Amino acid sequence: MTMTLERPTTVRPDAVQQPTRDAVDELYAGDTVAAFRAIDAATADPTEHVHEWELSDEQRQVWEAGYMVGFQMAAPALMAEVLELRSRLEQAEHDADRYYAEMCRRPAPAEPDRPTFAEISRTRGEDDRAARHEATMDRMFPQYAGARA
Repeated sequence: MTMTLERPTTVRPDAVQQPTRDAVDELYAGDTVAAFRAIDAATADPTEHVHEWELSDEQRQVWEAGYMVGFQMAAPALMAEVLELRSRLEQAEHDADRYYAEMCRRPAPAEPDRPTFAEISRTRGEDDRAARHEATMDRMFPQYAGARA
């Protein structure tokens, strides 16, 4: 009796899926619109329309495990992004404080010496109008009454 040692043949799953191969074939065929549609279909997220409440208990466990593994794999990149955004925020706050301090340090620019409405009215020969305006301003702002030059 002779025995032959046979290797079990296992078919490895192809790394490139058939929809991706079809998309590349379309691209080489020259039909770019069909190629882009095929690429879009081949690279679509299969979990896009998955809702957790629709899963059974076993499927939910697999979903949660995959989510946790994916989150742990993405955590270093996410933390680096958070730290970079935090440093940019701190720099922006520092700049805002600097700008505010500079703005408060400077005195307000002097206003040009312009004639008041009452002075313009007197120049036009409308003395009664100028008197009414001055009386109104004195009534509205009593603290400045009689402070005109």
